[in-house]
Amino acid sequence: FIELRARFSRDATLFHDDPALGGEPTGKSSTALMGDIVHLPEGEVELDFDILAAAPIERVELFNGKALVQTIRPYREADLGPRIRVIWEGATYRGRAREVIWDGTATFAGATIGDARPINFLNPDKTLDRVGTNGLAWQALTTGNLGGFEVLLDGGEDGRLQLTTPLVAFELPLAEIGLEDRVFAGDGPLPRHITVNRLPAENPHRRLVQSRRITLRPDGDNPLYLRSTLEDGTRAWTSPIYVFR
Repeated sequence: FIELRARFSRDATLFHDDPALGGEPTGKSSTALMGDIVHLPEGEVELDFDILAAAPIERVELFNGKALVQTIRPYREADLGPRIRVIWEGATYRGRAREVIWDGTATFAGATIGDARPINFLNPDKTLDRVGTNGLAWQALTTGNLGGFEVLLDGGEDGRLQLTTPLVAFELPLAEIGLEDRVFAGDGPLPRHITVNRLPAENPHRRLVQSRRITLRPDGDNPLYLRSTLEDGTRAWTSPIYVFR
């Protein structure tokens, strides 16, 4: 369940049809719902959202069109624990022949893997396998979606993550993995990358209710929407609220 609303510091003009195509105003309002088109010549915008999910919420991202404007997590840096999340995503092209092969290995040198969990391994022929006490090997692909894994480590504060795939390979000190994503990008016409970040050992947050102020562009449309990512790999987008100056 996701609810997204906009609140305006001044009344905005509502349109049921696109004013650029001749739509006429239908009234004034200080709020807007998903799908609404509003003209707000002056004033501020607050986005209110309420998310209720069947799996823990990993993050919520607020967008203005294609631009990511805020990332919100239900936990803080001080809450982080020994859980590391590795996510690969992307596509090679739009349309056919878009597969990205992510077959690879990871070694957590100086640490021991207590538990490992695959994320979005939707094909039963693609598996995540343990290699010794501190290694993993897998077969995986994406076609624009995301996949990956989480590990719960024992020790390894001074250890290193060594990861290799056909597209991206890197080595990263475990002490440098924190709340914010470490992004390792591959070449190509479309974004293809691996992100690494740290999570709390347990994340109880399946509901998130917040308000955030959004800065509007002075010209043109501002399609405001959010994308939520759950720990099980599920993603959900809202429809935009269209605000123009």
